Amino acid sequence: MHVAILSVRDETYHPNSRLMAAAVEMGHRISLIHTRDCLSCIQEGQQTVKLPEVDLPDILLPRVGATINDYALSAVRHFELSGTRVVNGFESILMARNKFMGLQRLAKQGVNVPDTYLVVTREGFERSVEQLGGYPVVAKMPSSRQGNGVMLVENQATASFVMNNLMDNTRGILVQEYLPPEGRTDIRAFVLGDRVLGAMSLKPNPGDFRTNIHITGQGRLLTLSPGLSRLAVQSSRALALEISGCDIMFQKNDSPKVIEVNYSPGFRGLERATGIDIAKRIIHYVTAKN
Repeated sequence: MHVAILSVRDETYHPNSRLMAAAVEMGHRISLIHTRDCLSCIQEGQQTVKLPEVDLPDILLPRVGATINDYALSAVRHFELSGTRVVNGFESILMARNKFMGLQRLAKQGVNVPDTYLVVTREGFERSVEQLGGYPVVAKMPSSRQGNGVMLVENQATASFVMNNLMDNTRGILVQEYLPPEGRTDIRAFVLGDRVLGAMSLKPNPGDFRTNIHITGQGRLLTLSPGLSRLAVQSSRALALEISGCDIMFQKNDSPKVIEVNYSPGFRGLERATGIDIAKRIIHYVTAKN
């Protein structure tokens, strides 16, 4: 079977290299396709994607991340319309790449999420802080990855910096309740299909409140309770994702909250923490269902 990875990175990038090696080991043909090489074509009513060196794959794995642009999104959609099975698909990527749209869908499906406001003006930012009970709050760009574009806003001075430098009137900015790291549990669960493959707990570096694995560099193996596993799977399903990284936080005696569901999660840290061959599980899953 011909499997392709859609990426802006080369074969040395960890997820790409692991997935490519797993596919070869399992006897599949594997291609790495850069988004810029996709020529989406509508010709005489037929839709296809023309590629410079390879034919259309049977399965496409988009691995661009939350910063995926409209051109790449259009290519993903065109692969689908051309008959390629895409995991994850266009509709789910469209929803998951925007943090606020993702939270909208999760909340609609009954998933507990942090109190969050989407604002585009200084007045909206200030009103959101007031509604959240005052500083500190967390400010997030709607589309960011690996902990970038996330700031702790502790006072008016920091708020002014955020509004002057990060505010984008075309996309807005998220203002979110702050969950202090003291006594907080942070979990990344990797969901494949209808089950959690593995999970790890994360702790922030000293002086930081973020626990993204790309920032902390380490995670600890965690066996999820049945309730947390169901929450991760429910969150992934809510966004129609077949592969996802579900980030969950909770403080002692509080209900868990889903912070974000990532459609293109990295898995270096999870493989290291759990010993599970995530890449091979992904290739098996997508080829078995095709």
